[in-house]
Amino acid sequence: MNAVIALCHFCEAHGPCAIFCTQTLRDTKIEDLINVEQQQQQGQKTCSACNYTLGRNSNNAIYSKDTESGATFVSTKVAALPEVANLVKQAAVRSLSCEINTNKDGDGGFVFFGDSARGHILSHTFRVSDLQARGYYQLFSIIVLMKDKYFLLNTKPFLAEHLRKVSTELQAGAQNTKASEELNYSARQRRLSGAQFLMPTPRSLIELTGEEHVFAQLHSHFAWILLAGSRFLTEHVTFGNLPWLPPQSSGRPPAQRLTYNSSTLPMIQMYEESIDDPEQDEFFSLRHIKKVVRKEDFATVCYCALTGVKIIVRGAPERTFRFMVCLKKLLPEPMHNLMRIDAQHQHSISSEYKIISVSNEIAVPIASSSVFRIDFLDKHVNGTDVVSVKWPGELPRKFPDLMVKLLKAVQAVEEKTFTELVLNKQTKVLIEEWKNKVICLNHAKSGSVQAKLKKVLGVQPQDQPIINYWSTHLH
Repeated sequence: MNAVIALCHFCEAHGPCAIFCTQTLRDTKIEDLINVEQQQQQGQKTCSACNYTLGRNSNNAIYSKDTESGATFVSTKVAALPEVANLVKQAAVRSLSCEINTNKDGDGGFVFFGDSARGHILSHTFRVSDLQARGYYQLFSIIVLMKDKYFLLNTKPFLAEHLRKVSTELQAGAQNTKASEELNYSARQRRLSGAQFLMPTPRSLIELTGEEHVFAQLHSHFAWILLAGSRFLTEHVTFGNLPWLPPQSSGRPPAQRLTYNSSTLPMIQMYEESIDDPEQDEFFSLRHIKKVVRKEDFATVCYCALTGVKIIVRGAPERTFRFMVCLKKLLPEPMHNLMRIDAQHQHSISSEYKIISVSNEIAVPIASSSVFRIDFLDKHVNGTDVVSVKWPGELPRKFPDLMVKLLKAVQAVEEKTFTELVLNKQTKVLIEEWKNKVICLNHAKSGSVQAKLKKVLGVQPQDQPIINYWSTHLH
């Protein structure tokens, strides 16, 4: 994650400042950065709270390297790069002065501030007990600074959870130090000799927590957050209109288009080249779904896709991609955001996606009435994929009537005289027809008006599962 995480404190002698910074470096000599950092520290005011040593390291820096990604995580007192150090300094002042969100218990909240010039910052301010400080506590903050505003906002829940764990750990260590000091020096003695404590006596974090290697632990925490944060969100290719452009028909932003993982890019290029080619329509036809699953399972797959039963397709991406693109034809375009091709994280399964494809390495829930599973097996028969279909649910008795009315293309699949182009066009027309019916019903202001519209539009009670599902996503 291209960001800087810094621990800041409000020094009673020098004011707010950053005392520990961790950042990610690539293709940079650490020795050169350490020399720059040492030059930046020369001439600065020091006190027992600001002047500390990072363990036994003579370079006054801590660094670690991730062998898989090749990234190096460096922790120093001042950010190693001068331009970054200035941004961190400004952010530290704001996080400990005007951008504070704390409650009476000292359990800090989170504040987001910044701009494109000075960077965007997520700040977590908290109190650490100190019997020798004014008010018997010192004010600390942990800031995360980066240039990407939207990435920072999207990862805020992840960052907030782990930054709070770090601050809680520091507060617990300070509470233990406070308890031991109170045993040796009672509250009454402190009041009688209060003049002694009016003098500013800033103490370092090592003294406050009683932990000699507290900065090594902070480096471990911050480096892990930077590494895990880079994997928390991954970039995907988005097709269709830009998601931030307003639609022409309403003031609502359009639904996000079908998303793909970068591992499927070669197949996506093939998809882009062939999707508008009539000769390639057979490649992305509903007949492919019927070819992959058994004849008796074809109607079940269509029913689950149309009514919102979660469908999990498990197998190698190169085998599941075509199947997923064919399933897309069963949903109107505004609902394509409910599909997730080649999901890389298990949490995607429990999210709002309704049709998901995952690799064999990712654990998936067992089949249930709300989960329809299709597993692509390793073996092939005459060049055809072998799949395992599992769904303990049952189709409603009136489902055949629903399929005749909603998706006549399902019957058209059996019609050999229909070309793939005709089949795909008919499917699209019927999906658009029912999409418009659902939108009309959504605009009905009362139940009586909706009942009249259903009669006019030819919507029967057996159509209600699809109406319920589509109406939550079509506006």
